[in-house]
Amino acid sequence: MERKDKRPENNNSNARNRDNKSDSGLKIIDLDNESLEGPEGRSPKEKKHLKKRYIVLLTVVGLMIASYLVFVFAPIPFVRKWRDIYIETAMSTNSHKWLATAFIPGFIVDEVMDRVRAEQARQKELESKWDEEIAEVEEEEEVDVFKAFFEKYWELDSPSFRSYLDQHSIDTEEKLNNLYFTDLSGDLGVMTSKGDAVLSCNIPNSTLLLEVKGADYVGKMAVVKDPSLVCQGKSSYLGSRGQIIDDFGNNYDALLAINASGFKDVDGHGSGGQINGSLVIDGEDYGTIDTAKLKFYGMKFDNKFYIANPWNVDVSEYRWGMQFFPALVVDGECVVAGTYGMGIQPRTTVGQAQDGTFIMLIVDGRQVGYSLGCTMEECANQMIKYGVYQAANFDGGSSSIMWFEGAQITRSSSPSGFGRYLPNAIYIKKVTTSSAVSTSTP
Repeated sequence: MERKDKRPENNNSNARNRDNKSDSGLKIIDLDNESLEGPEGRSPKEKKHLKKRYIVLLTVVGLMIASYLVFVFAPIPFVRKWRDIYIETAMSTNSHKWLATAFIPGFIVDEVMDRVRAEQARQKELESKWDEEIAEVEEEEEVDVFKAFFEKYWELDSPSFRSYLDQHSIDTEEKLNNLYFTDLSGDLGVMTSKGDAVLSCNIPNSTLLLEVKGADYVGKMAVVKDPSLVCQGKSSYLGSRGQIIDDFGNNYDALLAINASGFKDVDGHGSGGQINGSLVIDGEDYGTIDTAKLKFYGMKFDNKFYIANPWNVDVSEYRWGMQFFPALVVDGECVVAGTYGMGIQPRTTVGQAQDGTFIMLIVDGRQVGYSLGCTMEECANQMIKYGVYQAANFDGGSSSIMWFEGAQITRSSSPSGFGRYLPNAIYIKKVTTSSAVSTSTP
């Protein structure tokens, strides 16, 4: 009898199991049913935890949507500034335009780029006039050598530089004129009058090397007192491929070299052989002048640097010349505002002061925690700080690079780390000297 009594219970259990197995696999979770228990249900504690997770998830999603709406549509000036910089930075690249077009409505992107095109149109009116002649230093009958030195190299901070001279017994004209030191760490304690570190002082080559910094960027600046030492070199394989900056530095026996022109860069894999615009060396053009978009920059045989419209250029007047955009400073006036539609990027910039001093600036970028890059206006202001009267923007981005005394001294943002293959470069011709008063290890 006991066995008969137990069979119905087993049958009922089997029936319940069959009912469970016949379930399609769908599990319905009733968050409000506090009595659910067992393997197919959830305890009250589990359901409470699940509710919290859903609330957190919905809150995060809501905040992301709200942040997106504020970033894209809010009329707040600070927000609009960085939204526009984001759009301009993305749209100024060859392969990352989608970072703007995929996430921001087309009418906003178009509005920002229309302003950019308007600024580009204004560049067509700009040309160097050099209304004021390059100042010539009047010679005195009895010249105070050190006074004359600091007048010429006014960029140097007199107290810190005199301290260095005293420490190394640089106390005669001969020693001063042969003074040379390099320490790329910037630990020598020699500063400029503008508060930047002096990395190298090469008096025989009339060149100073500085480290400059902004809020979000780090760069290297060469100050060349003799503009006749500034030259342009072209790739040995121009027309088929370019060369890395090391090749230019070594092939031309240069003291320092930087990138220059833009080039045709199909899908971001250009070989650097096809230059955009002119490439003038000693009055001969090895490129093809572009009259549609690019400005013309060059140094005439009088060693003055000119910014010109290409349709007004006679290349035979130029010792060297090339093309890019935009002009930054024309006859002492800054002619760009904000990003000029080119975002925050690595930069290459050159310029000339009224006394003939030629300046070459590389700003590193695209490297979080080290240097993001700078805007066009920041670039112009950095040059103006050191007295430029004319200044021009060269090709930037992953092309920006500086080579000095046998090695790259800026951090290229190119994946290779050694920079792009370049069609041309601007370099400082090395002056042969037999003596160096003091030298520190880079």
